Amino acid sequence: MLILILSITIQAFFSPGGGVRDAIIEEIKGARQQIDVAMYILTDRELSNAIVDASNRGIEVRVILDELKSMEIKYSKHIFLEGKGIEIRLDGSHLSRNGKYKGIMHHKFSIIDGSILITGSYNWTHSAEELNDENILIIKEAENIIKEYEKEFKKIWERSSSIKSPPVLNPYNISQLKKNIGKWVIVVGKPSNWNISRSGHLFIDFGDSKDDFTFLLWKEGVDKLKDRGFHFELLDNSVIELQGKLILHEKYGLEIVTDSPDAIKVQ
Repeated sequence: MLILILSITIQAFFSPGGGVRDAIIEEIKGARQQIDVAMYILTDRELSNAIVDASNRGIEVRVILDELKSMEIKYSKHIFLEGKGIEIRLDGSHLSRNGKYKGIMHHKFSIIDGSILITGSYNWTHSAEELNDENILIIKEAENIIKEYEKEFKKIWERSSSIKSPPVLNPYNISQLKKNIGKWVIVVGKPSNWNISRSGHLFIDFGDSKDDFTFLLWKEGVDKLKDRGFHFELLDNSVIELQGKLILHEKYGLEIVTDSPDAIKVQ
């Protein structure tokens, strides 16, 4: 749907099946100077790659995410984006003195070149694109409205914090790992074993028991590594660096589970 009000244009898109992600990516591709994103949750790979591509062609990109949610979910892209040179800040200003959250940074908007506003219910997630009933408006040349959103972005940006460097852990130090459950971590060590399952998932083990640490890369991430020409045989004798959210699975023990091929590096 396209609405014209004098020089202002407003387009409405809906999901699932309404082309929301494609519409956002199209606007990102057209950016000339700056992209500001304030998003409660950002897990979508295609949208993340789009803003990385924009940054790589010289566009200034700033992203604000809710701190609590980014730390809670396994597939948040904040570490990935920071690693690609994107300026990321996490808003944890709703944290009270007793350590509990009284609110969240629940915005879902983006401003492009100071002249395009993308706003609505749509988080930048796979679920928002494929499963949920969501909406966005793409509003262009609404100067007064966009200025208000710029003020809001500036306010939250100034109160938010840069990402702290994740701790670097030894995969064989179980007590150290357990102290960092629920955190984004970097794990560096030489695997004891690895295999690609029949389903195409990559398992990298650091021990043989349930209590030991395992890294799991889903098939889509494995396929990306194959496309890049990754030499899996290097995992036999190399020290590797893994990153992601460390969890304690009730059945499988200490794990990092991810779909990102960038979560694994051979040193």
